[in-house]
Amino acid sequence: MMSPLVAAPIILTFTLLVSGLAKLPARTETVDAMTSLRLPLRGLHPLAAIAVPVVELVAAALLWVPIVPLQVVVSVGVALLMVAYLVIIARALTFEEQVECSCFGTIASPTVSRATLLRNILLTATALVGVIAAATGAIAAAVTTAPLQLLGWTLALAVACAITVFVLGGVRSARAEQTDPVAAGPLDEGEQAEELDYLRQPIPYGMLEAADGSRMSLRELATGRAVLLLMLSYGCGPCVRVLDTVPQWREALGGLVHVQVVYVQKLDRLPQEAIDRAGGDPMHDLEGNISDVLELHGTPSAMLLGADRMTAGGPVTGGGRVLEFGQEILDQIQGAIDDGEIADPHAADDEGTEQPDQQERMSASAPS
Repeated sequence: MMSPLVAAPIILTFTLLVSGLAKLPARTETVDAMTSLRLPLRGLHPLAAIAVPVVELVAAALLWVPIVPLQVVVSVGVALLMVAYLVIIARALTFEEQVECSCFGTIASPTVSRATLLRNILLTATALVGVIAAATGAIAAAVTTAPLQLLGWTLALAVACAITVFVLGGVRSARAEQTDPVAAGPLDEGEQAEELDYLRQPIPYGMLEAADGSRMSLRELATGRAVLLLMLSYGCGPCVRVLDTVPQWREALGGLVHVQVVYVQKLDRLPQEAIDRAGGDPMHDLEGNISDVLELHGTPSAMLLGADRMTAGGPVTGGGRVLEFGQEILDQIQGAIDDGEIADPHAADDEGTEQPDQQERMSASAPS
């Protein structure tokens, strides 16, 4: 008769397999999650994003090697891993802003919540039962003396897990949450036949707040210049990736497009690092009004405002899509420079020699 304790390693195996297989192709999302969770040693995050799923998959396999000492060691390691995950999630719930963890790669809702904490508590308890199952030899005995019964239990638990997932509404893709609601990128003729044309609209009224407490409307911000508006949340992993790229964008755009970082948090609550990384002039989305009027759902998000006080591209949401959007703007401006439509700001001897209507022509060539 197989011990009921064996149910614990079976559940842990399912968890480790799903987690490891989901993380393997989602290394960028895993690195973003580590950044969002504020894990130390950021320089090692890319390596950890490769190592963690491999460790999970190897552990899932070694749990069933019928050597009791090995199973005990692996079970203890899995228990410590679950405890570490539990501590990380519990700590993340103390942060002022919501955190996305991508604990299962791009499947399941990435937002850390109390439900996430409860899940990790249950997994930790299961892992501790798994240690007992290994130490008593129950796992090894199940493999060597009752393999058919073990297979039956495994199939039964697999079906139970699948039914539970479907009853609760299935899995929610983290990638799907980053889909931009408007096609804002440049389209070739074939794509134009399949996509609706981008409808430019007057820049709506919205208010931004600077670090000194002064306020500026969106229309004032875009007066006489095109503006790439970046809506970010400090500490969000994808937002950090976007912030890393802001200095390159500013250098490449050469003043043709003003890159404006807008934080959803109040600026006086942010560390100086957040202010410095934003270029020293970030603004705050006052009471979330900018996100509402521009339909910037989630962070990071981006919108291109034209110098003619019309929207010129976006909104787009999600780290990868925002980075693509910024590159599209760079490519189209470079194309306009190559065609002689606008002057190359880096080629001018005097920064003040920009033609007065250059911003207007640049807006016309922006992604739409």
